[in-house]
Amino acid sequence: MTIVLGNAILDPAVQLRLLDLASRKPVEQPGFDLTAREREVLDLIGEGLRNGEIARRLFISEATVKTHINNLFAKAGLHSRADAVRLALGNRTGTGYEE
Repeated sequence: MTIVLGNAILDPAVQLRLLDLASRKPVEQPGFDLTAREREVLDLIGEGLRNGEIARRLFISEATVKTHINNLFAKAGLHSRADAVRLALGNRTGTGYEE
């Protein structure tokens, strides 16, 4: 990298590489195949429901909800409930887990 009049100038080869990387479609994460129940739980998380509310809605225990959440977090590479909400909302707009 070269500095010219206070501005950083990238080598043209580096610029091309960055443009190439930025234009690529994201790689799907392996194992990102949620079960129907995991998709239901994810959708309800996207609606803002808490674990107890999800359990009552689906007629399952709260422990089972937590199991589904842990599974979908692992499969989708999620790290927080906020990540799950973004994924659920992305699905509604066509940018989420369904193709």
